Amino acid sequence: MFAESGDFQSGLDAVQSERYLEAINLLEKFCQQCQNNSQTNCKEYIQAQMGLVKAYHHTGEQAKAIALCQQLAAIQNPQIQAWVQRVLPSLSAKSESTQTQTAPEKPTLTPEEADQLLQAGHKALKFKRYADAVQALEQYCQSTEPGTKDYWQAQMWLVKAYQGNEQLEQAIALCQRLTTCEQEVTQIWARRFISNLLPTAVTQIAVESTESKIQEQSQTIAISETTTKVEFRLKSLHEFKSFCQQTLLSDLKTIETTRKEVLRSIIFVSVAVFVTVGFLFKFFPIVLQTSFLILFCFLLVILGCFCVLVAFYTSATETYARGFKSIIIEKIFDFINTNYKLKYTSVSSDIETDFTMSAFLHSQLFQGLLKPNKILQEDCICGDIGETNIFFSEIFAQVEVRHGWARYLNFAQQLQALNSFLPTWITRRIFIFMLPIYILVLLFQFIKGTPYVTSRIIKGQKIDYQRFKEEVINNEFSRKTIFQGLFFRAKFNKSFPGKTVVLPKLNKANINTISIGQGKVIKLEDPEFSKLYTVYGDNQVEARYILSTNLMEKLVKFRKKAGKNIYVSFVENMIYIAVESSEDLFEPKLYNSMLSFTPMREYFETIQLMLGIVDDLNLNRRIWKSE
Repeated sequence: MFAESGDFQSGLDAVQSERYLEAINLLEKFCQQCQNNSQTNCKEYIQAQMGLVKAYHHTGEQAKAIALCQQLAAIQNPQIQAWVQRVLPSLSAKSESTQTQTAPEKPTLTPEEADQLLQAGHKALKFKRYADAVQALEQYCQSTEPGTKDYWQAQMWLVKAYQGNEQLEQAIALCQRLTTCEQEVTQIWARRFISNLLPTAVTQIAVESTESKIQEQSQTIAISETTTKVEFRLKSLHEFKSFCQQTLLSDLKTIETTRKEVLRSIIFVSVAVFVTVGFLFKFFPIVLQTSFLILFCFLLVILGCFCVLVAFYTSATETYARGFKSIIIEKIFDFINTNYKLKYTSVSSDIETDFTMSAFLHSQLFQGLLKPNKILQEDCICGDIGETNIFFSEIFAQVEVRHGWARYLNFAQQLQALNSFLPTWITRRIFIFMLPIYILVLLFQFIKGTPYVTSRIIKGQKIDYQRFKEEVINNEFSRKTIFQGLFFRAKFNKSFPGKTVVLPKLNKANINTISIGQGKVIKLEDPEFSKLYTVYGDNQVEARYILSTNLMEKLVKFRKKAGKNIYVSFVENMIYIAVESSEDLFEPKLYNSMLSFTPMREYFETIQLMLGIVDDLNLNRRIWKSE
């Protein structure tokens, strides 16, 4: 008998939502069941242990986290071993930092060195290397005057780095100081963010008051989760427009200046590359009449120009996008986050991505012939709205196939290997003999890469150079996207033993949802709902109980509100919603002015759409509560 999957999924969700004590209880129970049933080789058991490592780490049980991580290192699996190599050093560093502390001297830095240090700290924070982020940002703040451009931004990042590095006292102290700083935007941010740092149990803490009517500099207040309860309220478009004009305008002007500079440089380099390629193609008829070697070199130069353009475009758009999410999107999120119980991250760790992959498969929404084995995830929002815990993010679910044969067509690698044991003259003859194949490979790379690169440049979107290198230059992988868009999950207070899946009609649905294993078709009486959706399930009574007349009406309204394909499933005690999209939803577009309200409105309405699901579908209603 297999261990309870409910404990497994609930435990992963608890880790994702940072309810670490609950996660430890559920995952330890699940692992014990696996051990009792001799199921310690299953994928779920390994994922549960990885989740326990994170939970132990965040509850201060470093010894347990390190011991469990060392046990996972003994598993003969390259991916698990690579994960352990990334995680174990940070656990050891955290353990050592509790025993010794060093006080670095205050450095004197040039403006260029200070900027490099700031970017290094920001990058470390983005990728959750909190100890490195603390070190870099502390050094930057110690060597920079408060009046400089990025000082207050660095202070806000340092608060988050302290929080991630479990230095809660330092995080609270710094956040309290920021509530009285000279920059108004930073004051607002600090007043909102400090609630994330306060303990959830009934605790008394000293909080400095910033209201002009209060004469005292500090007062002691009791914080209790039973008495302090802020109602979540979605902001109106009028409120957001005022917020943009009052708060975001100066930042948007700076980003707009960067956008124009980047656009000019891209146009210049693109023209130079196309002129060069056009000039070279004038000699193409002559080249065709020569040897294979000259043709190969000619095509290699053309492909080299193509790669130079891609590399420059990638670097330039990264420069433009740098800081956009950390400044603009985070400020938009802070404006929306009225109950202070939600959190936003622009990137996710490997563990968090694994959790989302597990939830995506658990949703059973995309059960076609091709099942995803890789997920890319960014722009994650999680937390509580009322009594409902939610999580959603932008994901790219893909099927990834590795090409074992690709290494045989890498001519540089093959020549190096042959030179190691064959005379040079033999290697040259083999190379000449293989030239026709190498020429075909170059043509294939050019044809394969052109559509992706061209479409991204035309749309003004960034190019994933790592993907371009793996799929086009090295031919290491082929990837097919199964789903792209927003993936939402929330926990119900009642568990359903079966499953109910709501999909768009066949002529409108993603082909990867088509499966003979979805269950029986459930016929429902609502004609408007039936025009949009087909319902599958393994229990007619349960499906009708879940999909009440009221809920069907709300799903119809939500579909019209989103204007995109909506996929919904109810599995055990979870609801999953996938909103399909063909765009990178939170990326700045190169050809759109940042001073226009339209892109800001799109970012705002996308976040509002997903946060509004709780109210739109009445997920806070207590009909779901267990008896």
